[in-house]
Amino acid sequence: MAEKIIRRTEVYDLAAPGSDTDIFTALEPRGGGYAWRVTVALTVASVFNVSATDGTTPHIWGLNASAALNAADLYSFEHSVSPGVSYSYQIETDGVVEYLAVDELVSE
Repeated sequence: MAEKIIRRTEVYDLAAPGSDTDIFTALEPRGGGYAWRVTVALTVASVFNVSATDGTTPHIWGLNASAALNAADLYSFEHSVSPGVSYSYQIETDGVVEYLAVDELVSE
Protein backbone atom coordinates (compact mmCIF):
# COMPACT_ATOMS: atom_id res chain seq x y z
CA MET A 1 0.00 0.00 0.00
CA ALA A 2 1.44 3.35 -1.03
CA GLU A 3 1.03 6.21 1.39
CA LYS A 4 1.24 9.96 1.29
CA ILE A 5 2.48 11.93 4.29
CA ILE A 6 0.78 15.23 5.14
CA ARG A 7 2.31 17.52 7.80
CA ARG A 8 -0.63 18.54 10.02
CA THR A 9 1.22 20.69 12.53
CA GLU A 10 4.71 21.46 13.73
CA VAL A 11 5.93 23.48 16.71
CA TYR A 12 9.44 24.41 17.81
CA ASP A 13 10.38 25.67 21.28
CA LEU A 14 6.78 26.07 22.36
CA ALA A 15 6.41 27.79 25.73
CA ALA A 16 5.25 25.50 28.49
CA PRO A 17 1.59 24.70 27.78
CA GLY A 18 0.90 23.56 31.36
CA SER A 19 0.67 20.05 32.69
CA ASP A 20 -2.15 17.88 31.32
CA THR A 21 -3.17 20.66 28.89
CA ASP A 22 -3.57 20.20 25.14
CA ILE A 23 -0.43 21.43 23.37
CA PHE A 24 -2.45 22.68 20.38
CA THR A 25 -6.08 22.85 19.25
CA ALA A 26 -7.29 19.32 18.54
CA LEU A 27 -7.09 18.13 14.93
CA GLU A 28 -9.33 15.69 13.05
CA PRO A 29 -8.00 13.33 10.39
CA ARG A 30 -8.64 14.41 6.83
CA GLY A 31 -10.30 12.09 4.33
CA GLY A 32 -8.30 8.92 3.79
CA GLY A 33 -6.03 9.32 6.82
CA TYR A 34 -5.62 6.10 8.76
CA ALA A 35 -2.74 6.89 11.15
CA TRP A 36 -0.66 9.71 12.55
CA ARG A 37 3.07 9.77 13.14
CA VAL A 38 4.02 12.01 16.07
CA THR A 39 7.60 13.14 16.66
CA VAL A 40 8.41 14.90 19.93
CA ALA A 41 11.28 16.20 22.09
CA LEU A 42 10.77 17.76 25.54
CA THR A 43 12.98 19.87 27.85
CA VAL A 44 11.95 17.87 30.93
CA ALA A 45 11.27 14.19 31.45
CA SER A 46 7.52 13.65 31.19
CA VAL A 47 4.81 11.21 30.26
CA PHE A 48 3.45 12.11 26.81
CA ASN A 49 -0.25 11.49 26.17
CA VAL A 50 -2.66 11.60 23.25
CA SER A 51 -6.07 13.08 24.01
CA ALA A 52 -9.04 12.07 21.86
CA THR A 53 -12.70 13.02 21.81
CA ASP A 54 -15.70 12.45 19.59
CA GLY A 55 -17.24 15.63 21.02
CA THR A 56 -18.99 13.83 23.87
CA THR A 57 -16.53 11.45 25.51
CA PRO A 58 -12.90 12.52 26.05
CA HIS A 59 -10.11 9.97 26.56
CA ILE A 60 -6.43 10.33 27.50
CA TRP A 61 -4.03 7.56 26.47
CA GLY A 62 -0.37 7.30 27.40
CA LEU A 63 2.27 6.77 24.75
CA ASN A 64 5.57 4.95 25.46
CA ALA A 65 3.67 2.59 27.80
CA SER A 66 2.92 5.69 29.94
CA ALA A 67 6.60 5.85 30.92
CA ALA A 68 8.25 9.27 30.99
CA LEU A 69 10.16 10.35 27.90
CA ASN A 70 13.74 11.43 28.60
CA ALA A 71 14.47 15.13 28.30
CA ALA A 72 16.23 16.21 25.08
CA ASP A 73 15.64 12.86 23.31
CA LEU A 74 13.66 12.60 20.09
CA TYR A 75 10.79 10.09 20.02
CA SER A 76 8.41 9.00 17.26
CA PHE A 77 5.07 7.25 17.70
CA GLU A 78 2.40 6.05 15.28
CA HIS A 79 -1.22 5.53 16.23
CA SER A 80 -4.40 4.91 14.29
CA VAL A 81 -7.00 7.65 13.89
CA SER A 82 -10.74 7.59 13.21
CA PRO A 83 -12.97 10.01 11.30
CA GLY A 84 -15.10 12.15 13.62
CA VAL A 85 -12.56 11.98 16.45
CA SER A 86 -10.31 14.94 17.35
CA TYR A 87 -6.78 14.39 18.67
CA SER A 88 -4.23 16.47 20.55
CA TYR A 89 -1.25 15.79 22.81
CA GLN A 90 -0.37 16.60 26.41
CA ILE A 91 2.62 16.38 28.73
CA GLU A 92 2.13 15.51 32.39
CA THR A 93 5.07 17.59 33.65
CA ASP A 94 5.04 21.25 32.71
CA GLY A 95 7.98 22.15 30.46
CA VAL A 96 8.94 23.48 27.05
CA VAL A 97 8.08 21.38 24.03
CA GLU A 98 11.35 21.54 22.07
CA TYR A 99 9.83 19.97 18.96
CA LEU A 100 6.50 18.42 18.01
CA ALA A 101 5.40 17.36 14.53
CA VAL A 102 2.22 15.51 13.57
CA ASP A 103 2.10 13.80 10.17
CA GLU A 104 -1.00 12.18 8.75
CA LEU A 105 -0.46 8.96 6.82
CA VAL A 106 -2.93 8.72 3.94
CA SER A 107 -3.53 5.66 1.72
CA GLU A 108 -3.13 6.27 -1.99
